[in-house]
Formats: sequence, structure tokens, C-alpha cells
Amino acid sequence: MNRRRCWIGALLFVAACSGSEAAKDGGRADGKDSGGKDGGGAGGSTSSGSGGLSGSGGSIGSGGTATGGTGGAVDAGQTDSNGDIAADMASVDAASDGSFEQADTSSGETTSGDAITGGDGAIDTVTDSGDAGGSSVDYSMLERNGDPARTGQFIRPLLTKANAMTMTADTAFNPRFQGNLWNVPLYLQNGPNNKGAFYVATQDNLVYALDETTGAEVWHGSAGPVAQGSPCGNSYLAVGVFSTPIIDAASRTLFVAAANGPTAIQSFQVHAFNVDTGAERTGWPVDVAQVISDFLPAKQNQRTALALVKGILYVAFGGHAGDCGVYRGRVLAIDISDPSKNGNWETTGLGEAIWGAGGMASDGDGVFALTGNGDVGLTAHLDSEEVVHLTGLAVLNRTDQNIFYPARWGAMDAMDLDMGCNAPALFGVPGATPAKYLVAPAKDGHLYFLDPTNLGGAGGELSDLVFAQESMSARTSPTAYMTTKGMFVALSTGAAHCPAGGPTGTVVMGVQVGVTAGAITPTISWCAALSGDVTVPISTTSDGTHDALVWYNNGGSLTAVDGETGAAVFSGASGCASQRFTSPIVGGAGRIVLGAEGKLCSFSVR
Repeated sequence: MNRRRCWIGALLFVAACSGSEAAKDGGRADGKDSGGKDGGGAGGSTSSGSGGLSGSGGSIGSGGTATGGTGGAVDAGQTDSNGDIAADMASVDAASDGSFEQADTSSGETTSGDAITGGDGAIDTVTDSGDAGGSSVDYSMLERNGDPARTGQFIRPLLTKANAMTMTADTAFNPRFQGNLWNVPLYLQNGPNNKGAFYVATQDNLVYALDETTGAEVWHGSAGPVAQGSPCGNSYLAVGVFSTPIIDAASRTLFVAAANGPTAIQSFQVHAFNVDTGAERTGWPVDVAQVISDFLPAKQNQRTALALVKGILYVAFGGHAGDCGVYRGRVLAIDISDPSKNGNWETTGLGEAIWGAGGMASDGDGVFALTGNGDVGLTAHLDSEEVVHLTGLAVLNRTDQNIFYPARWGAMDAMDLDMGCNAPALFGVPGATPAKYLVAPAKDGHLYFLDPTNLGGAGGELSDLVFAQESMSARTSPTAYMTTKGMFVALSTGAAHCPAGGPTGTVVMGVQVGVTAGAITPTISWCAALSGDVTVPISTTSDGTHDALVWYNNGGSLTAVDGETGAAVFSGASGCASQRFTSPIVGGAGRIVLGAEGKLCSFSVR
């Protein structure tokens, strides 16, 4: 494919049509190409023994429920056979009082105002301070950004602004493991022996469960022989797991996608590990090339976080930095109750990679994926620079309802300003029509707001906010959160259009999504400086609207800023210089954890 040189500030990157970047960082390639590697999602399975694949008829959950306050937007969720709310429910609903409901995908709990709906269908009251009465709250973090909608927003009563100011490092927590994390660690509150555990999967194809208190290894397993070599001229020390895995709490299964060697990439395998023992589930791993006939492993890359919806595990692919050989953007769908059942969607054109590390967003019915640029000079649009809604194992039926692409797609292709390096997010906006939005950033500094029920085809955006200069500036995963002032979206970017007097260069930016006569009016509200590799933010509130904080890794320091103003709240040197496109996680009731090469770093409320 055609190569071109793209300048980002003073740095020169060799790129190709799909939005790739050259390898760096001690000989490791970050996969920032037409298909980098990073990811998250949620899957599930139950066997007759301890934890196998769940769901009858090949899927998790049957029937439907709905959440939402009177007059608010209602999400159709799924219930499993015992009546619990399944993890594929959309994460944020508009309630009648203007507050938001957030699904806790790890336990099936949702919060609304002063109540928590437990997985058993009962209502647990919550005091004004946010302390839960009745059943305990599950604070597991099972997938990238915490929920299928990829909001990256967490309700944690302990994480008030006052408490955040006094957080301290957890010095007794000293986890060590082999390999680099190009993805995000996960947290299961009731891990092995009913104790909390963190799960990491490294570039060396090693998978670990680590004790939440000490960081000691509980178990470790292998995702197969690690690949090495130099695809497209990139010098990899190891090519293993780049994407964020996903945990299905119901089946107690950790799903991991890995590139395998032992020399160059010879295969991609999708694994299913028992979270308690590390043993591989029966019927796994799935060899991608065995289920996709024209899949060429050496040419593909898998950086996008895994997703799991209605018992279907989604695994997205792009290419390598430099776009070596012929490849396409793809999404593999696997029925977790029977991995022999699968489907595959591939882009019509070459390239058109899906590689945004933050993953694909879900509305509870399939996933929304963003594609990159394809061959330069096409006069008719194929599948480049696209938002596409994919559902189940079936092949996509292309309509304006389930695809969107900017009217300027051709210019984006020509300049390597792709959408596929970013991740979308779904959220509701009280008082707006429609009530819910899919937000999709593009590398050229455009933030598109779309109707997820009707993406609109060519130029079908409801709003287009230009938040940065037209360059290779935005490769990010947004976080969406509600405050007392309304709805906000925070994201990281270079070449930012910040308010007067704000920082310049690379920043974390807050966008307020206002409403005027039912129409959304997004505006840039604040910017906070971001140094080092471009990492992405998450957000917390103490009760759904108060104490909004935006957290990110700022050159090795855990940083929190006020979600409404961007004012500094906390900064603590961590010693964890996370890889680009990764984020912190909320690992418990009042704890923020960062992942880095060979270790995790943790800060907690005392």
C-alpha cells in the first residue's frame, strides 16, 4: 500500500493508508498502524464444572428487561435465566430527574439516584453518602472502560474530590510479572478463593492472576508461543497479547487474543482461561485462520479491546505499522457457548483497519466499530473512515441506518486521518432528541455525534465538533460522565483547540454536551496538560453526578482533574510509565491502578 510521511509536531512518522505509525520504544512496535493492539470487553461461558460457558441455546441471557426512570431514555437489557440483569445492558440511561443510571456490567447491578438494583432484582437502598445497604456492591472491572458502552465512567462513593486529594501509594502492593502491557489490567472482586485479583496479559503471551492486596502471583498461564520478527520493517521484541482481554464473571472465564510464533506471526489464537485456575476451557483456543479462510496472520494485527454481547465474543483486526501486504479490517464473532459457531465481517476495501485500543462500543445489540483509511484515490466509498454497527454472527446488511462516514472521507483517506485509531462511546443526554448518542473521534480532530439507532450514512452526523488541528492528533478513547452541570466527554489529543489561557500541545480535554431546544450543543470546556506518551482518561463520580474526576497517566504520574473545570485535584508519581493509548483502571471501591512493563502501580483512599 502507499506510504506517506506525516508530521506530528516535530516528530516524523512513517505511515500508510490505515493510520499506522512507525515502531519505537526500545525496538517494540506499538501497533499504531492500520491495526494496533489493545482492547477490552466481556464474555461468558459455562460448563458443568466450576465455571464453563453460560447461557442456554448458545447465548448468555434470554428475554429482556429495561432500566430507566419515568420519562427517561430506556435501554433494552437482557436477563439471564435467573432474572439477573446481564452484562450486555447499555451503561447509561437518562432518568426522569436528569441523573444517570449506570449498569455495573460485572455484577448486573445498576445505580439510579439513591437506589441500587441488584442482580437478584431487589432494590438496595443507598444512603446520601453513597454507602450501599443490603447486598454488597461488586466493584469488578471486567473490560476496557468498564462497560459495554465504553463510557469509562465509574460510580465510587469513596472517590470524592476531598478523598482524592489525599490518596497515597499502596506500598504493600508489589506485583511483578514478565512482559510489557500494551493493554489495560482487569479486576475481579471475587477472584480465586473468593478474593480480589488483578488479571494481566502481556506482550510475551503470559497471562497472570495477581492477589489484590500484595500483588503476589495466584497463577499464570500461557497464550502460546510468542511471535517475534519484523513485520513491515518493525522490530518487535515480542508480538503477543496487545489487546485488553475481557472477563465473563458468570462463567468465570477470561478471554484473551494472542499472536503466536515462535518466529514471525504464524497464527492468532483466541483463548478462554478459567479465572480461578488458569486452565483453558474445553473447545478453546480458536485459531482465527481456521475459521476465516482468507485470513493471513502475518499481515494482520489485533490491538482493539475484546467485546462480549449476548454471548458473542467480538475480536477486531487491523494491520501493522507500514501496512505490509494485503489485509482488511475484520471483526470475528464467536459464540462463547459453542466456539465452533462463528461469523466474520470484513471491510470491502483493502486496509480500512479497526485498531482503536479502547475497543468497540455496544448498545446491548452488537457492537459499533470504527474503520481506518483504505486505498488512496478511490472515487466511490467502500468501508473506510466508517462507523459500522455489527450484530451477532450474521453478515452486515449495509444501510444508512447501520453505517456512517464523513462527507470528507476521501480527503481523510488521502491524508491518513483515519477514524480506526480511535474508540467510540455511547451515552445519554437528558433533554436532548435523540436521547442517546454515539461519539466517534477522528484523527483529524473532528468529534462526531451520531444517533446509534440510525447512523445516517454519508454525512449523517447530528453534530461535528472540531476540537484539534487537522493532523495526526487524536488517537483516543473518550470517557463520558454526568455532573451537576450536565453531560461531559473527556478525551486526549494533540494539537488541541483549548480555551484561551489553557495549555497547548497534547492535553486531556473536557467537552460539555449542552442542549438547546432539544439539540445537543457540544463545546470545549477545559484542557489539562498531558506529557509523555498519549494515554487516555477515565472518569469517576461519587454518586453519578457529584465529585466528577477525570483520571489519566501523565508521564508516569497518576493525575486527577476536576471533571467540570479541569482544575488539578491529585498528582502522584507512580513509577508506572504506561504505554500509549492505555488508561488507569478503578480497581475497587477507592483505588486507581496503572499498568506498565512488568508491574502494576496502585493508589488508594486512606
